[in-house]
Amino acid sequence: MNNPFQMSLDDILNAILIDFQNTNPGVDTSKATLAFMKAAGYAGALWGLYKYQEWISNQIFPDSADEPQLYHHGWVYGLTPNAGETDAQFLGRLLSYIQQPPAGGNQYDYVKWAKSVAGVASAYCVPLGQGLGTVDVVILAEPSSGSIIPTAPLLAAVLAYINQMCPTSVQYTRVLAPTVITQAVTMATSGPNKDPAQTATDITNYLNSFVPGQTLYLSQLTAIALQDGAQDAEISVPAANVVATPYQLIQPGIITVT
Repeated sequence: MNNPFQMSLDDILNAILIDFQNTNPGVDTSKATLAFMKAAGYAGALWGLYKYQEWISNQIFPDSADEPQLYHHGWVYGLTPNAGETDAQFLGRLLSYIQQPPAGGNQYDYVKWAKSVAGVASAYCVPLGQGLGTVDVVILAEPSSGSIIPTAPLLAAVLAYINQMCPTSVQYTRVLAPTVITQAVTMATSGPNKDPAQTATDITNYLNSFVPGQTLYLSQLTAIALQDGAQDAEISVPAANVVATPYQLIQPGIITVT
C-alpha cells in the first residue's frame, strides 16, 4: 500500500509552481526568478513536513514502526522481547498475537505460549495428540544456540510455562523435539545450462527451511533444478514424496546432483 506522504521535493516544487501560474497567469516561474525561489523555499518546508508525517504514519502500524515504537506496540498487548530475540522475530510474535488473539487455550495459544520462552524459534501445536484432554507441542530452538533441535532444559522450560497458562481442562501436555528425518537426494540433470553445484546448494537450503510436518514433494526438487538452468531432472532418491508426521522434521542428508 502506497504511503500518501511519500512526496519528492521536485513533485512538491512543481505543484507550487503550477499553483503560482494558475493564480497569477503569465508569471515567470523559470529558475532564478523570485517566483521560483519563493516556491523552492515553500517546497523545502513542505517536504520536511511530508517526511515527518510519513514517519508518523509508519509508527502507527507495528510492521512499519521503528524499534522503540515496535516494542511499545508490544507493551500495549503485554508482550516483551525475549533475550536474543530480533526485531523481526518480535514483530512475528506481535502480529501473531494481534491476528490470532488469546482464545481460552486453543492451538494458537499454545504456539504463542511456547514462543514466549527465550530460545524458542517456532512452535507447532498438535491438539488431542494423545487423545481427549491432551495437547502436544513440537518446538524448534533458535539456530544461534547451535542446533534447531531443542535441548532437554529448553523443553522443560516451555512445558513449565505452558502448564502455568493452559486451561485446567487439559489433563496432559507434552513439549517435544521433532524426530529428524535425514533425507538424501540423488538427482541427474541434463541440458547445456545445468548447474549441479548450485542445484545441490539450493536443495540443501530448501530442506533446511522445512518445518515439522512438512512434506517433501519431488516436483519441488525438479522445479529447483529447472530454475537453475537444467532442461530436465531425474530423481532416483527419494523414490516418492516423503510425508512427515507433525512430529517429524525433514532435513538434508547427502545431496548428490550430477
